[in-house]
Amino acid sequence: MRKIFVRYWIAPAAWLSALVVYLLTLCPTVYVEGSGELIGAVHFLGTAHPTGYPLFSLIGRLFSALLPFASVAYKINIATACSAACATAVLALLLRFRGCRDWVALSGALVFAFSFTFWSQSVIAEVYGLSLAMALAAMGLGLWAVERRDARLLLLTSFMMGLGLTAHLNQVLVWPGLILLAGWKWPGLYRRLLLLGQCLLAGLLGYSLVIYLLVRNGRGQGFHWGSLHTAELFWKHLTAATYRSSFFSMPWEAGLLNAQRWAIQLTDEFHLVVLPFIVWGAWRMVRQDRGTFLVVVGALLANLTMAFNYHRDPNGLGVFFLLSFVALAIALGYGLNDVVGRLLPLRGGRWMAAILVLLLPVVVLAHNYERADRSQNYVAFQYGVDILTQLPPNAVLVADGDDVSFILDYLWRVEGMRPDVDLYNRNGLGTDLLSRSERGLARRERSRAQLQAEADLILKGKRQVFYLYPQKLPVKGYEFVPTGLAYQVRPVVEQRYRAPDEIPFANAATENFYRDPWVRKIQSNYWFMEAEKWRYSGAEEAACRAFNKAAKIAYDSCSLRFNVGLMFYKYNKLKEAGEHIGATLKLDPWNPAPHRLMAQILRRQGRQEEAQILHKKAVELGDRP
Repeated sequence: MRKIFVRYWIAPAAWLSALVVYLLTLCPTVYVEGSGELIGAVHFLGTAHPTGYPLFSLIGRLFSALLPFASVAYKINIATACSAACATAVLALLLRFRGCRDWVALSGALVFAFSFTFWSQSVIAEVYGLSLAMALAAMGLGLWAVERRDARLLLLTSFMMGLGLTAHLNQVLVWPGLILLAGWKWPGLYRRLLLLGQCLLAGLLGYSLVIYLLVRNGRGQGFHWGSLHTAELFWKHLTAATYRSSFFSMPWEAGLLNAQRWAIQLTDEFHLVVLPFIVWGAWRMVRQDRGTFLVVVGALLANLTMAFNYHRDPNGLGVFFLLSFVALAIALGYGLNDVVGRLLPLRGGRWMAAILVLLLPVVVLAHNYERADRSQNYVAFQYGVDILTQLPPNAVLVADGDDVSFILDYLWRVEGMRPDVDLYNRNGLGTDLLSRSERGLARRERSRAQLQAEADLILKGKRQVFYLYPQKLPVKGYEFVPTGLAYQVRPVVEQRYRAPDEIPFANAATENFYRDPWVRKIQSNYWFMEAEKWRYSGAEEAACRAFNKAAKIAYDSCSLRFNVGLMFYKYNKLKEAGEHIGATLKLDPWNPAPHRLMAQILRRQGRQEEAQILHKKAVELGDRP
């Protein structure tokens, strides 16, 4: 045992070093995006969003059951941190087995551990740490199996590849390089049908963990993304069919824009001082380890092909580049190892090499610490608390989408906050007004059933009904009245009143957290609702000031800038509306809605030819008014 530890000490060293930093910067509670639903799915063994993530769910449940902390969110966040630290350890081992010196392998792994995107995803409830740990394990085992032509190692690699799919679907991106390597380095492998059949069975055995989704779907108190009661629904969940339309659906110019975003992110992901080592390391891989180069470049190209052709909010695009950053971190290890090898024979070279190896992770850590630190970030949690505490007793809240809805779902489901309130999600995510059979109807019939269910809630009049976002009302004679941080459904009255000052701005004034675009969007919602309050009471000037404040905070949010532009358009302030919609078009040039609204703004300004061009563009992009 002692010999094994002495030989492979870099694995526990990398794991512990990364984990200490992650725990120091760990988010103490629920965060934005899918954090809330993932915590609810893990803690109560539910079914998370596609592809379900059964491996993370089971590991996270162990942490939730065994750790003594009171906050469930904190325990699941620790599970994420440990998984991400495991990815760091596996990367260190991979570099070590590919010939890098121990300290170089540790340094290269820690540089990746402290890279901004990976670090920021390692301190909240997320699956990327576990996913990349499995991907790196598959790459390392695959290289080892092919070079030794060891059938048992190949079966283990296949099992890990199948099991990795239950962590995240991006595991398939490491397959092309491994398959090409096997065909190149193992002559006759593809003629050995029995071995290939055994590999397929091993992969299916690892992937069989998805049975968890069938066993747990719809059971218990956990968050359930949707029903999986038919083979078609189950297959769509496993293959993330709901996101399929976002891939390869944009013109080639959009791919170039995403490539530009990747290049910009790369310059700030590690630190500029690291980039020369990455470039040099890629060249050294070509010269001394072409097998690893093939696997790494295969994963890199597959990742970038997928990410460059994915249409989503630019603020959420960074995580889809993570595998490419892993590939670059491997190249960094090779480059750093070669430079250290050249320094050692020189006079004082050992000191220079030691300083270099220690300095790189420290520089990257210092560069990203403030941006990645979530240790005091309660903004998402407090926003959900502010919404729920402002609701009257026995109210009904209808949420929409995912961001804020999942924060509320966590507080309501896991923390047990406001049990007197009924929370529904219009899309059926977690809580649903529709029955299972109604949710399975065709789109038009399902929409009718949804509106009818909401109408029944309102017309019964027994409970006050609130909406998180003002969608189309299902009944006539009612309107949305901004009340605090939500909209209450009330009968239309001729004389409107000035709503009382109900917005709790303390959470919105925490400017230290304006760094994170998703947190800033939440904070801007306070000002947006303040503006809505003034708009409803007829105070146009005060409303416009508050709308502009919201836009200033969430300046890079497509949805927020669009909504603010729409409000100025309704006020017929065309110049201001054009500025906000123009910003939206720069952020997301392939969304038809801003093109349509900008065309309407230009028509009002008498610029008919320009309006016609934008209208045509909106139609080309699939506009559905």
